Amino acid sequence: MYPVSYEADYVKQRNRLTTFFRLIVAIPWLFVAIFYGIAAFVVIVLAWFALIILGRYPNGMYDFVGGFLRFSMRVNAFVSLQTDAWPPFGFSDDPDYPVRVRIAPPAARQSRLKAFFRLILAVPLLFMSTIFSYLIQYVAIASWFTIVFRGYQPAGIHNALAFTNGWVTRANAYMYLMRDEYPPVGDEVAVDVDPPASLPAATPPAVAAPPQAGTESDRPPGAPPQDRGA
Repeated sequence: MYPVSYEADYVKQRNRLTTFFRLIVAIPWLFVAIFYGIAAFVVIVLAWFALIILGRYPNGMYDFVGGFLRFSMRVNAFVSLQTDAWPPFGFSDDPDYPVRVRIAPPAARQSRLKAFFRLILAVPLLFMSTIFSYLIQYVAIASWFTIVFRGYQPAGIHNALAFTNGWVTRANAYMYLMRDEYPPVGDEVAVDVDPPASLPAATPPAVAAPPQAGTESDRPPGAPPQDRGA
């Protein structure tokens, strides 16, 4: 499991009204994300110098950047219709929120060389992020039409959003210098919270009846057959 993971609960029935106006109702979170992003950029630059000099990510900087990553991905999930729940404005982990970004503690030591050349190493991720951003938009559009006209989100669309948002979460963690491990494609978790259909009761296995007394199965080995006519 990658040290940074993305989880999203699947809820089939969705709110048509907030989905229809999603880009409008999300404006406050998008404005806050801009200001948080400026602060996070400054902290990431300072963390780059700290990694080059100290070989580790300072805990305070790591927690702040990790909190921004968690907040930004919750907002991204809300905008892309992964969930209808209003995102919290804070950075802390909220296990009750349907979209969760799990972040492992910082590594004791990180590679100075990998940190120094991070922009070069991240070039393939930047290219893939462009592709994934278009995928998220197309899937979100399909989700918007389905929810507005049908009132539910198909599980396939939810899983596609979990896949793309999960990869973007891990890629951002790498580009934010939080991890040295290259992010894998996959490794996200989608949790189904809709109640499962009731299963039929299991049929108990048949129990063989014990042999009747006096039958051939009770005759000791080598004994003559019993005279049934007596």
